Amino acid sequence: MTLRVTPSELRSGASKLDAEKAVIAGIVVPDETAAKAGLEGFETAGKLSAANDAVKSALKIVGGRDEIMANLFRNTGNAYELSDLTLGGTVKPPWMSEQVAAGLTGMGDMNLSRK
Repeated sequence: MTLRVTPSELRSGASKLDAEKAVIAGIVVPDETAAKAGLEGFETAGKLSAANDAVKSALKIVGGRDEIMANLFRNTGNAYELSDLTLGGTVKPPWMSEQVAAGLTGMGDMNLSRK
């Protein structure tokens, strides 16, 4: 089974990912200083800075992935339309689906390489 998409559907998906990235960018990770002071003498206090940094890093990575996916969707739709205008139907379905699938597979490979 082949998934077929249109350039406008890809751009719509890209816009939704842009909105999701904005939500993620708006997440405020609380400063850990007060919690560390309240846990002085406990081993947990020494771990809070690393945990805080890890959460900030994870949010940046997720937001970055949303941006990469949005660009992939948008650029694929634009490339299809441009080729259709200039080359008159030489690019056939399921080209867009294959391009998006290849890009998303590459992103999945990035996840696997972190293990």
